[in-house]
Amino acid sequence: MDSNYMPLWKVLDAPLMSLDESHVELFSILAMFLLTLLAMLARRHRQWVRHMVQLVSIAVFLYLVYSCLGVFGMIRNTVYGITLIGSIYTESFFWISLPLSVIAFTITSGPYFCGWICPTGAFQEASAAIGKLVRRMFGRPMGLGNPRLPAWGLTLLGFWFVAFIGMVFYLGTTKRFYVEDSSLYWAASLILLVFMVMTRAVDDQAIRALRAISFTIIFGSTFLKTAIISPVHFAFADVQDPASALTTLVLVVASMFISRAWCRYVCPWGWFLGRLHKISRLRILSKGSCMGCGACEDVCNVDAVQAGKVKVEQCQFCMACVDRCPKDNLEVVDVWAKPDGD
Repeated sequence: MDSNYMPLWKVLDAPLMSLDESHVELFSILAMFLLTLLAMLARRHRQWVRHMVQLVSIAVFLYLVYSCLGVFGMIRNTVYGITLIGSIYTESFFWISLPLSVIAFTITSGPYFCGWICPTGAFQEASAAIGKLVRRMFGRPMGLGNPRLPAWGLTLLGFWFVAFIGMVFYLGTTKRFYVEDSSLYWAASLILLVFMVMTRAVDDQAIRALRAISFTIIFGSTFLKTAIISPVHFAFADVQDPASALTTLVLVVASMFISRAWCRYVCPWGWFLGRLHKISRLRILSKGSCMGCGACEDVCNVDAVQAGKVKVEQCQFCMACVDRCPKDNLEVVDVWAKPDGD
């Protein structure tokens, strides 16, 4: 592989060389969190503000973040950094500082990394918007509210599966696959899961437990000193990573059928932040009786709202439900400040 290979979007590589071994990445992510906290205070047009934050976040990751801040890399970096404590403190800090920042902000302010900052989530939302336009063009729904998968939707999924297999075989003729390319298994699983959910073979809520299995696999592989590369990793690092690129393409296409499909079914980091959200300081709670209009359910990208109540472990804190509720029945609550017994 050419050691001088550099993705075209890393045009700032030369100016940033002097910052090598510094903590520019940590400062970048902290700045993103602080920007998001300010943006979350907006009441009018908050979702437009959120999309602007997502665009800024993508730019930050593409230009400034060189370590893998992906859905697998966050877990791997944390474990690896912890193993260095007591031997190489500066390198340990480098590996654990970003994931620990995400964990700290999640506990104190909610899992808004998923809903506002994560580039994997942002790419999926953009894809979901394209999917909505396609549905309107065909004049028929194509989602979880459908009694069955439309014929044209079945055809698209089938075509995409065949194309995916073809691309995998093609890559297999150009390079030798290694364990780090195993994200392709997650991609294949995602295609299958989306198909099964849309044909009602499995329940959307039930198979979300698979995220825990995904987390266990990535966590365990880290102790075996095996690096499974995340989707979107090809945009973070100075490497050619076709498996990561193909996996990213799969999750983007999958989100055209089911919004944030990767987040729902296979994201290990999202599952972990959902667990943390159960003990976090801020949550979205109902302050009155639900009128049953379904407005909050319609705008939730991960179907975490049912009957006016938010499922804490699935919420990504995008606040779309809070902004859409016509009765202002949903609000962000500091549960740590609530008196005992409330």
